[in-house]
Amino acid sequence: MINTLLKPILSRLPENNRLERIWKLAQVDFKKRYYNDKLGLFWALLNPLFKIAIYYMVFTYVMDRGRENFAIFLFAGLLVFMAFTEAASKGLTIMKSKKYLLENIQFNKIDLFTSSTISIFLGFSFNLVAYTCFVLAAGIEVGSNFFYLPILLVNIFILCIGTSLILATIQIYLKDIKHLWAIIVIATFWSSGIFFPAEAILEKLPQAVYVNPLIGIIDNMREITMNNSSPNFSFILINYITSIVIMIIGLVAFKKFSHKAIELM
Repeated sequence: MINTLLKPILSRLPENNRLERIWKLAQVDFKKRYYNDKLGLFWALLNPLFKIAIYYMVFTYVMDRGRENFAIFLFAGLLVFMAFTEAASKGLTIMKSKKYLLENIQFNKIDLFTSSTISIFLGFSFNLVAYTCFVLAAGIEVGSNFFYLPILLVNIFILCIGTSLILATIQIYLKDIKHLWAIIVIATFWSSGIFFPAEAILEKLPQAVYVNPLIGIIDNMREITMNNSSPNFSFILINYITSIVIMIIGLVAFKKFSHKAIELM
């Protein structure tokens, strides 16, 4: 389905085009998750549908949180958090798992991170479809503000690649980074406003929005998809600046130190 939509663009690319190579790597990565499964890619949609159905049942009928559509509120936060942590965490293993490519093919190593993040975002797109289905089923109005969503997705994409590049660079010299990253993931989970609105964090610690971009992204995700409101553009500006800074740090550090990756693996 995705190939069909992109075919007009891909058909115009030369065979050795860098973009086509990135796309092919992303396709392989994505399809490997469901290889040999009888339902194949259908699981990419079934899985998030089942997840949000379970959240809906638990938080609507079992745990009454006193917030309307709390299950959808929760899933909006989890969607963003899970996409970020999965894509960013790839930086810890991507060099080792793709060592055979690095040793045998001459290409830009950063393409591995781009294709890996695209692969995660293909799965994320199925999650968004499932999420949108439940938003509509809950009777929430979806209006023109929904078209602001790509702005958030690009922001997450930049943040994911930047973070994975930083993790990959540190991983070359410090294998223990995986333990520190696990702690950071837990801290990020509880400080991103997944279970509560952003105001609950920012009232007590307003500087948190500069340190954790997920706070603003998740809040805007809910504004756009649940409240049919325009996003908080201050959050967007701050989040983009933070993500771009992280991306630049990741690119500079990786280009400077990645030549050591293969010999140290």
